[in-house]
Amino acid sequence: MMRNIESATKACAAIISLAGAWFFVSPWVYGVQAMANAWNNWIVGALIVVLAVIHMANPISARAIGYFNLFLGAWVVASPWIFGYIHMTDRMVNSLCAGAVVFVAAIVGSSIGHTTAMPPRLHT
Repeated sequence: MMRNIESATKACAAIISLAGAWFFVSPWVYGVQAMANAWNNWIVGALIVVLAVIHMANPISARAIGYFNLFLGAWVVASPWIFGYIHMTDRMVNSLCAGAVVFVAAIVGSSIGHTTAMPPRLHT
């Protein structure tokens, strides 16, 4: 059971790291690397990747990192409004998609193995 939890957590962290890497390189893909707000992609994308790699290396003990990536995913989603590039549709959609992937995978990866309900008691 623990091996399955670790594997699933590592899979979520791998998805997060890929989304973070994409967010990091996307200013070059969209040709906006000279814009002042491209630093957001580079810093946040690098942070997402580093934290996801740490989470992959320690899937159970580094669970709190998943919650931090959840925050970073929300930040990526909000970035077009924070940095004023909502008029750049392709870049805005990119941020929304990358942020949503990070956010959802962080929720899933951080909640794997956690249960809130107690198992039913057997009455004899």
